Amino acid sequence: MKDPKLIQSFEELNSMLMHVAKESPTYQKIAVYIEKNYLRIIFMTANELADQLGISQGSVSRFFIALGYRGYNDFLRTLQNIVSEKLTAPQRLQYSKQHKKQDNPLRDILDIELANMDELINIMQGKAYENLINMIISDKQLILLSARMSATILPYVGYILNKMRSNVFQLIPNSPMWDTLELCNPEDVNIVTVMFPRYPKILVQKCSSLKEKGFHIAGVTDNHFSPAMNFCESTVFVPATTSSIFDIYSTPIAFFNLLLRDAAKQMPELDQRMEQIEQIERENEVYFK
Repeated sequence: MKDPKLIQSFEELNSMLMHVAKESPTYQKIAVYIEKNYLRIIFMTANELADQLGISQGSVSRFFIALGYRGYNDFLRTLQNIVSEKLTAPQRLQYSKQHKKQDNPLRDILDIELANMDELINIMQGKAYENLINMIISDKQLILLSARMSATILPYVGYILNKMRSNVFQLIPNSPMWDTLELCNPEDVNIVTVMFPRYPKILVQKCSSLKEKGFHIAGVTDNHFSPAMNFCESTVFVPATTSSIFDIYSTPIAFFNLLLRDAAKQMPELDQRMEQIEQIERENEVYFK
C-alpha cells in the first residue's frame, strides 16, 4: 500500500480506505463515513467521529493506524491538504457549526439531505452516468432489478420509463420473471439494479448469477463498498440519508427524475409518443375534472 504521506488525491485515499475497510465491519463503517463526509471530517475530533458512528475512540485510532498514520490527527493533515481547494468559505462555516449540538434532530436530518442533494451536481456526469442514459434510450429490453426497501424506488422510475419507451420491466423477488431472467439472451437485455443498505442478499445473489451468464448490469448504489461493485459494469453512487428510523430516499428519487430528464433529451420520437399517451388518457378520462 502506498505511503499515506504521499497521497495527493481523494481517489488515492479512497483506494486505501477500501483496502482497510475489508478488515472488519467497524472499519468499513468508518471508511464509508469518510467517503461520504470527507469535507466535514476535517472539522471533527476523534471523539466526535466516534460518537457520530457509535463506536469507541480506540476503534477510530486503530483504523487510522491501519491506514498507515500515527493517529487521527496525522490523517487529518493529509486530508486537509487534499480537500483545501474544494472547501469553500460557506462550507467551512456550515461544517464548523455542526460541532455544536443541534436542539432539533429534524434539522440535522434535513441538513444532511440538503447536502446529499447538492452532491447530485457532481454525481450526474461521467462515463457511468452516460452508460445509464445509453441503457435507457437503447432499443433493448430494460430491466429494473431490486429487492426489499431498495425496490420501493422502482414503481416511480418504472412508471415514468413506461411513458417514455416500451419494453421496461420491474423485477423483484417472487415476480414471475425473476426466476426466468437468465433464460433471456444477454445481448438483448440491459439491467439496472438499485441497491441501497441494507443490501438484500437475494439481490446480490441474483446479480452475481446474471453476471456469470454475461448480462450487462449497471448499478445505482450508495458507496464504493457496496456489493454492487462486484458485478456491475458501471456504477453511479447516490447518497441516501441514514439518520432516521428508516433510510430516506429523496435524493435517489431526485437523481432518477433528473436522469430520465437527461435521457428524454436524447429520444427524438418522445414528443410523439407522449402526445399519443395523452390522447389515450383523455379518451379514457384518466384524470379527475
